[in-house]
Amino acid sequence: MQSEDTWMELHALHHHGWSIASLAREFGLTWRTARRYATADVAPRYRPRARPAELSAAQLAHVERRLAACPDLRATVLLRELADGYAYGGSYASLRRRVVILRPTVTGEPALRFETGPGIQTQGDWADVGRWPLGDGTADLFAFVAILGCSRMVALRFATDKTRPTTLRSIVRCVDDLGGASAEFLTDRDTALMAGSRADGAPIYATEWLDIAALLGTRPRACRPYRAKTKGKVERVIREVKEDFLAWLTGQVLPEHPNLAWYDAMGRRWATDVHGARRHRTTGRVIGEAWAEERPLLLPVSGRLIARMDGLTTLVPVPGPARPSTKLAAAGETVEVRPLAAYAALVR
Repeated sequence: MQSEDTWMELHALHHHGWSIASLAREFGLTWRTARRYATADVAPRYRPRARPAELSAAQLAHVERRLAACPDLRATVLLRELADGYAYGGSYASLRRRVVILRPTVTGEPALRFETGPGIQTQGDWADVGRWPLGDGTADLFAFVAILGCSRMVALRFATDKTRPTTLRSIVRCVDDLGGASAEFLTDRDTALMAGSRADGAPIYATEWLDIAALLGTRPRACRPYRAKTKGKVERVIREVKEDFLAWLTGQVLPEHPNLAWYDAMGRRWATDVHGARRHRTTGRVIGEAWAEERPLLLPVSGRLIARMDGLTTLVPVPGPARPSTKLAAAGETVEVRPLAAYAALVR
């Protein structure tokens, strides 16, 4: 396409007697291009290209409405909603270009990444999800988020506080939702799980957390101080929870009096139907398919432990009467249990 100045010169020279061939030679154009510009009354313009992926009025109104309610809403969420409810046939790239114009925000990826084998590690942490309807009013909700390090499957459990009993109960429930416990469970130095640290910086775990970890069959681990990005997988999925799950939740029909159980059910539904259906960009695998392969390597959670946690009763089973070991009994190393009166007689 030639400029408007070129058209003006061609048009004027042709009007003053220059031939089309002379104009083509003078301006280095083909004969057809020179004739089109010289004989045109106005400067030629490209015809507008068809835009099959252009947003309709209803689709544009939906995008603007959702971005007004959730400014950090991801383009992948909008693409899913437009395809399901508004018959949008465009690509993700096309939609993202329009969303960037309406909401030009960019967030970074976690700085540290490392991979673990299947059944090796689970990462967990609390996320503050803001104020939401609860019962007859509203309350500040927190979500404990756990993710399997290999398959990237996630579990969510909601609460109104982050105390030690609530944290332990949420961990047990998340581990059960994931299908079982991995070899180790990595967290930050949450005071709900830690009793302090030694002089060398090694963590001192709370006895309640050690008891629960032993019952789950996992080994507790803690990040180094001020190195929360060591657990980058759960940090990344917490961002997904805030940007994707909460936005997805705003599109659901809330019951008249929502409770924590309803939020837990919505978290499990999003984890399996939305998060589990994705192909992870790092592993290149569908999360749900990778999870199905990892689950047999996890240690199932005891139903008795879940019942005890939900009932807020004693966390560790009360030990019964001591019984001699069968191996020691076979070797004749059992100790006879005697009344205290017998020992008093020996002292006299």
